[in-house]
Amino acid sequence: MKKIIGMLCLCALAGVCAQAQRISPVAGTQPADYSWHCKQQFPSGQPAQKTVVPNELDVRSCDVSSWDFTSYTADELADVLTFDSRTQFPPANKLPKGFPPKNILKQNQNPGLGVRALHKKGITGKGVSVAIIDQSLLLNHEQYADRIQYYWQDSIYQDSNASMHGAAVASILAGQTVGVAPQANIYYWAGKFEVEERVFNAGPIVDTLQRILNMSERFPAEQKIRVVSISRGFDESDKGTDKFEEVLSYLKAHNIAVFTTNDVMTISRNHSLSLADGTNYCRPAYWFDKENLNFYNQMPDPLVPTDFRVTAAPNGVRDYVHYAHGGLSWAVPYLAGLYALGVQVYPGLTKDIFMQAVRETADSYPCNWQGETFTVRYRVNPTSLMERLRQLNKN
Repeated sequence: MKKIIGMLCLCALAGVCAQAQRISPVAGTQPADYSWHCKQQFPSGQPAQKTVVPNELDVRSCDVSSWDFTSYTADELADVLTFDSRTQFPPANKLPKGFPPKNILKQNQNPGLGVRALHKKGITGKGVSVAIIDQSLLLNHEQYADRIQYYWQDSIYQDSNASMHGAAVASILAGQTVGVAPQANIYYWAGKFEVEERVFNAGPIVDTLQRILNMSERFPAEQKIRVVSISRGFDESDKGTDKFEEVLSYLKAHNIAVFTTNDVMTISRNHSLSLADGTNYCRPAYWFDKENLNFYNQMPDPLVPTDFRVTAAPNGVRDYVHYAHGGLSWAVPYLAGLYALGVQVYPGLTKDIFMQAVRETADSYPCNWQGETFTVRYRVNPTSLMERLRQLNKN
């Protein structure tokens, strides 16, 4: 059985979704429980060896108050430590100087790259309808609860709690303080990401995209869904590729942009340096080594920041988590959020126009990492991008 929650009758029968209503949590959207995590990950307490990049030290909701982190520098610890609002830290003399966990959780609730300055100018994605296809969602998190217009989940989530993935992508795209488009309206589908004999089956995603299209078609023009975020990649080896490409063409014809990991790549700050200063973004994806850096020299896709990011946490409505590792899953909602801002500036925006404008306004600069040089070619510049789209709207 599929769960359909909230405003289905209003949307489907009347053809209109009015002002958002409170959507009550159901099975699959209850807060995550990490009580098992620490016992499983650290049965003997603090690891004897320091954790070093590209590895991650995940202490979400753990009591590490007896641990001693002074063998790390602040940058070393920020590079590897994933923690949340419920992590119990030792006193300051057991932490490296310059590593205040509470401040990190607060300060890194910021999209970076000047997006907050756009918000102050009123470019917030207000009224733009965005769709997310991901895993189950903690519905009542303070970052986005008041803007969820619709929620649907597959029955596979019935016996599980809210996922960490859902809370992260929803808050990156449209969170009140975390998000790129903090006043966008959210339509959320917790869909099935199905793998059969090591082959991804795109069929369930195709079905969900068709549902999104059908729903959007019932809406008045100003409320139609304009962008879909899917933190997953698709290729020719997938089962159902032909149907996936077909439904994408339908959505494109109805001016609904779909972003997947095929559209974007990640770049991040060095350690936890300023989110606003564009020159700090010289950190390749955490899974890259020096031999792979030429990939960046040739990368045609836009680059957005991902690692060392704070997002909504799935285990409490006011909880947050600092992820040392981000990756492409965090990149897609960031780009989709920029698209939502762009729709506010340029209502006639299409994906083709947007991607061209992203490349035309992107920043390009040389970087040095671990003694090797590489070139960042298309790191998004939100301020220049919005100005470019504003100009296009006037033409």
